[in-house]
Amino acid sequence: MSDYLSDTSMNNHDDRIETIENTAEARANFGENYGAFEIRLTSEQVEALLAGKVVAFDINGREYTGFLSLKK
Repeated sequence: MSDYLSDTSMNNHDDRIETIENTAEARANFGENYGAFEIRLTSEQVEALLAGKVVAFDINGREYTGFLSLKK
């Protein structure tokens, strides 16, 4: 990921990234904004993230693309 994208996307104070419990109540408390997507990772994908890889995924039938990486 370029430094520009990393810096601009991670400095938006309106965006929240939090670790929450895997419960309906915790999800409701966090809120769904205009919608919500659930992304489930396999153990292998988590291991790949820890090894420095990026997990790329489609959202909403390829309407959007997401990239998940560990913050350095």
